Amino acid sequence: ERSRRGSDENILGIFAEGELRSRKPRGGEKTTGDLTKGISFVRGQTLQPTSVPAPAKEEKEEKDAKDDDADSDVDSRFVLDASVPNGNFKPAVEGPKLPARNKLSFNQMSSSYGKGFAMLQKMGFTGGGLGKHNDGIANPIEVQKRQSKRALQDDGEMVDQDLYGNEGPGGRRTVEELLSMDRAEKKSTEPKISDGWKRDGKPKKQKTIYKTAEENAGEVPAMRIVDMRGPEVKVASSFAELAASLSGDSVRSLKEFRHNTRLLVSRYEDKVRLAAERKRHCENVILSAAKEQERLQAADNISEADVKGCKDLVVEIESLRERQDEGSIGLSELAETFHRLERSRPKEFHLLQAIDVAFALALPTAKRELSTWQPFKSPELALKAMAKWQDLGDKERFSGLLDASLIPQLRKALVAWAPRDFEPCIRLMETCQRLLRTEVAESLVAEVVLPRLRSEIEVWDPRIDQRSAHLWLHPWLPLLGRKMEMLWTPIRFKISSCLEKWDPSDPSAHGLLKPWQQVFDPANWDPLIEKVLGRLERSLQETPIKPDGQDLTAVKSLLRWMDLAPLENVARVLETALFPQWHGALKRWLRTEGCNFAEVLQWYQGWKALFPPELREQLVVQRHLAHGLEVMKHVMAGGEALGPEEPTKAAEKAAVSRLPVEEVSLSLSDYVSQVAAEEGLIFLPKKQQRNGKQVYQLGAATIQLDKNLVYIAPRGGEGEWKAASMDELLKLAKSTKK
Repeated sequence: ERSRRGSDENILGIFAEGELRSRKPRGGEKTTGDLTKGISFVRGQTLQPTSVPAPAKEEKEEKDAKDDDADSDVDSRFVLDASVPNGNFKPAVEGPKLPARNKLSFNQMSSSYGKGFAMLQKMGFTGGGLGKHNDGIANPIEVQKRQSKRALQDDGEMVDQDLYGNEGPGGRRTVEELLSMDRAEKKSTEPKISDGWKRDGKPKKQKTIYKTAEENAGEVPAMRIVDMRGPEVKVASSFAELAASLSGDSVRSLKEFRHNTRLLVSRYEDKVRLAAERKRHCENVILSAAKEQERLQAADNISEADVKGCKDLVVEIESLRERQDEGSIGLSELAETFHRLERSRPKEFHLLQAIDVAFALALPTAKRELSTWQPFKSPELALKAMAKWQDLGDKERFSGLLDASLIPQLRKALVAWAPRDFEPCIRLMETCQRLLRTEVAESLVAEVVLPRLRSEIEVWDPRIDQRSAHLWLHPWLPLLGRKMEMLWTPIRFKISSCLEKWDPSDPSAHGLLKPWQQVFDPANWDPLIEKVLGRLERSLQETPIKPDGQDLTAVKSLLRWMDLAPLENVARVLETALFPQWHGALKRWLRTEGCNFAEVLQWYQGWKALFPPELREQLVVQRHLAHGLEVMKHVMAGGEALGPEEPTKAAEKAAVSRLPVEEVSLSLSDYVSQVAAEEGLIFLPKKQQRNGKQVYQLGAATIQLDKNLVYIAPRGGEGEWKAASMDELLKLAKSTKK
């Protein structure tokens, strides 16, 4: 057993070993064991200094003299001075302990750890470190996932992590700290005192570098760019470095800024709107006050004669009101009376604002007279009386009078009007245009007349109706003009549907289309003619060509359409459908034994005389007739009947390459889609319906297709949908697109 240690031995540990050797064993103590053996260290512990009562002076001197030799080689820093309270240790100065900082917010921890974080909150966790005194770890332990079958590496295994949250806001530095980083780095490069023991610890002499003026001018001065757009302040030395630092994170970091900006904009936008409304209200109040001031000033300047004139005017107006109540005054007489009062007493008429009284008396009078008015029989009776009022007041008052009295009667009459009885309505519209303002007449035409004509076209059937539509539509052309283009598309579709089962030998189709030749635009006329020529071409192909007993019905049916179809299109049909068979029949006849060339020549001349002169002038027809004549001359001269290569091969190739005429009629949506593709416009259905019908987007215009009609949505979404022609629709779509 070792001897009991003293207090100095407990403090000095192995450094007190020399003292142990020098000490002699006391009585009853055993000698120390072999000191050459290894030393067994015990677990170290930190001892807090405690106050030790000072011994007597004699005892202290005796002990110092006794232990002088043992402590002579011990550093004085390890010697405890018991005479000083708390030894020779300076009390530690501690400031306030900073709270632990969580790296993740509550929302991030809740989304990442879920139930575990919820349990942590139930246990009383409110942020900071774990534990009762918040002195535990403040951040979850980060784990780095190692690749499959990969062992420990020399570098990169330890995670540089602030578990206790004591390192402050990581990565966030102030502008002053960032700007002073270079200065700190420069200071760190200077040699330290502790580096003096190194071989190269002495500062080296700086090498002098000489530069020319051009080199100094070419150097770009150092640049410092402070980037404060994100949550962290960054300093860049160049614009290239600043651009390289921009990433998705820096863009996402501006979400809060954009959100706050939107809030400010919406807040002040409402304030600006309220200020504008208040300004408008104040302007209206100022205008009203100015008018009232003018009226009061005018009233102050009224003389006694003017007052008497006003009283007389009031008496006359009162008498007119009594007659109006009795129903003994008409609309024309009432207008003439107010015209006379305005001319005779203009000042009093203006002061009393008698014009308002005039229109107030005119409204019930107009309703009474127009209640028995028959517009189609005597259109001028009421319109002349109404026209006298348009010069009396302003436009707004007269429009109000029309809307309340005349327009309802006209609408009522036009709704019951039969569109095929066009003469009375045309006479009524002509009277309206002559007596009323232009905008009033045009509104009646656009809102009443055209919809009635369109509804009549919907029930018109060209196959059944004995009266063609041009008989009751063309008389409107001088009056309506281009406004009627919206009606041509549904008419074309109805005619096109009739041509599906049309027999080319029936001449009624020619009579049906001929009135529309000068009316339809090319977009409506050309598809109809192409369909007719397609039917005639198939009829010619099915008709055999033979020298004896030739059936010319199909050929004559084609020639009948020369006044409606372009001559080059008729010649094209002959080239593809007639001449190939015609050349074949001619060659077969010439190859027969005992062929009579006189009959062949007569047959050739008969076909040539069948074609009208204007058709024979077409280059295609001339080439085929000349080729047939050359074949005849060649055979008559003793050659073979085949002759040279036929010129119809190129025509046959062209006929094969040319797309056939459509045998089925296109629907309105298909036609609009085809037109949109030709014009380079977008035609797509929208995710909405109107009256159960699909709504489409053509270019930038919103349209609806209903019963072969195209309706266009109003601008701004307010107003009524109006029917329009294809030209108007394309013009609107293109102008909106630009």
